[in-house]
Amino acid sequence: SQSRYTEIKKMENLRKEFVENASHELRTPLTSIKGYLETSSDDLSAGNLQHLPKFLEIISKNVNRLQFLVDDMMTLVTLEGGQNINKEEINLIKLTEDTLEKVMSLAVEKGIRIQYKCEVKTFWADPIKIGQVLTNLIENAIKYIQPGKEIQVRWLMSHREKGSEVILQVSDNGPGISEEHLHRLFERFYRIDKGRSRDAGGTGLGLSIVKHIVQGHGGQIQVESQLGEGTAFVCRFPIYR
Repeated sequence: SQSRYTEIKKMENLRKEFVENASHELRTPLTSIKGYLETSSDDLSAGNLQHLPKFLEIISKNVNRLQFLVDDMMTLVTLEGGQNINKEEINLIKLTEDTLEKVMSLAVEKGIRIQYKCEVKTFWADPIKIGQVLTNLIENAIKYIQPGKEIQVRWLMSHREKGSEVILQVSDNGPGISEEHLHRLFERFYRIDKGRSRDAGGTGLGLSIVKHIVQGHGGQIQVESQLGEGTAFVCRFPIYR
């Protein structure tokens, strides 16, 4: 049928786009590694060692970037393949504190305060994947808001006619995101400021991973933002009776 053909064509285009974007993202650090290795080799042959520590540092940084990129790509492929969600009862205070411990050095470096509030104490979900969601959203905020700003992490419970939801809200009082970018934020490899996000160590896949994990739990994610006033990511997880 026509709709089936359209769906297959759309999937093919998405796959093609993913391969093109991935190739581009991988080529950048690879080109840098190749160039600095050649220069280091020439310097070694000439007995000129003064720039070697700096070159090795740049090579190491690019190898790490490749590692992060491949790890994120593998995570995304696994999630899109419908990997099982292993649910257990999560202690949200512990999960949040463990996550904050991991990102705290980044925050301290920029003088960013992080506050959290857990109005919900426990939640049935996949602890590793929910940890990834939390880490990605907080790290994102740390990278893009200005020094001295603040991040709020809140776990809330919402009771609706359709049923109860657990809500994770990660908000900041940073620069905000202009409206033209909002609907594309969760696309793979989409970046608001390509150069800046690469320099900050982003792979361009973090928010796409977050979206897939939230949807894998039967939930939804949305972003609310206003220029100059900050940004809030809101993840809603249904509680199945």
